[in-house]
Amino acid sequence: MMYKISARFATSLCAFALFVKTSACSAELPPDAPTLRDARKFLISHTDAGCDDTDNARIIKDDRIIVASQSGKVATIIYDLHCEYSAARTRVFLLWRTLHGYRLMHFAKPVYELRWADDIGSKLAEKPRATGYEVVTRLPNGKIDPNSLEITSDERWGASHDSGEQGSWRFLYNADRYALSSFAVDPYGERSLGPTGADRLKGARFVLFPPKK
Repeated sequence: MMYKISARFATSLCAFALFVKTSACSAELPPDAPTLRDARKFLISHTDAGCDDTDNARIIKDDRIIVASQSGKVATIIYDLHCEYSAARTRVFLLWRTLHGYRLMHFAKPVYELRWADDIGSKLAEKPRATGYEVVTRLPNGKIDPNSLEITSDERWGASHDSGEQGSWRFLYNADRYALSSFAVDPYGERSLGPTGADRLKGARFVLFPPKK
């Protein structure tokens, strides 16, 4: 998926990921830019995030820094950080700007209800639809594309992890925030569908955003 970037940012944009000491770009971080350890300390102290207090190297090994834009000593940096170790392995994203400091990224997602026609979840009484929106900071299995800065989330449900919801958010350069670009739910699990229903409905996705016109 491609997004247009204004000419004002095109000359200064250098999106790259830093894994330990490896860089995909020759640009260097500004000397006052926080390290991953600094960002994790801030995250743990930010009680609204509700993340694990851990320095376990095995768990936080995938933490990384992505430079969204840089011009001289002024930079906008995104920190991709482990939050909770669970089946979903949630992640959070901090944005840091020179002279502005940290900001915990927020993500809008649809509020919806699954109304079943039976007690085993094999048939929906009606198609799910968004009834409103909520804002979250933790994304299950969250991933960021270091080039487009798009963030995706894939939450799996049930013992077999064969149903769930998927979302994606695009980065707004002029506002330094994320906007919802797509959200879908796959409500059917193979266990509840049975052999005949699984062939017909397994993998069925209902798009909640963008809404159909």
